[in-house]
Amino acid sequence: MPPGSLSLLEEIDDITLERAKRGNSAAFRSLYAHYSGFVWRLCFRSSNGDASCAEEIMQNTFVKVHRYLGSFSRNSAFSTWLYKVAYHCVNEYFAKASRHNARTVQFDEEYMAGSEPRQPYEDRELVARILAPLTESERFLLTAREVDGMSYEELAEIMGAKEGALRTRLARLKADIKKRLEQDDVDEGRRRGGGDDTIAD
Repeated sequence: MPPGSLSLLEEIDDITLERAKRGNSAAFRSLYAHYSGFVWRLCFRSSNGDASCAEEIMQNTFVKVHRYLGSFSRNSAFSTWLYKVAYHCVNEYFAKASRHNARTVQFDEEYMAGSEPRQPYEDRELVARILAPLTESERFLLTAREVDGMSYEELAEIMGAKEGALRTRLARLKADIKKRLEQDDVDEGRRRGGGDDTIAD
């Protein structure tokens, strides 16, 4: 999936969007049906595979979309605006320390559903090893760029950061992940060898 994948998401037709902005309930239901899968995948990944958590975040997202839809000004694609609302809902949810500390680390078979396989993120066990130690913001950045293929321009708009800063942050994050996985493999090798293996420099 190439960078800028949000542009590959088929947007809802303008007439339905305008009707939803004006408060038409049927139009909003159509909008929800059109984008709910897209929002669910974002919430599910950002919540580290916790389905109940993702469901609540998605509900909060569409409550805010309904509340603020009239302010959507078409300066960007609707999907980008929606992604930004969902991103802020993720942050708000995990800002509550009690929920943040209580959440469980679990992964579902549907974790990568709907996205094109991309090495090395297609392996479920590896995904767990990569994402579990990360913050919600780090998981969002990594999956939005590497799985959803979002452009840095889109990410900058959604996350409220400079493109260059996001490039640097992601590069460092990927380097840290690579180092951690390599160390995990070394540790696993030592455990299997009973601690007698010598690792060459």
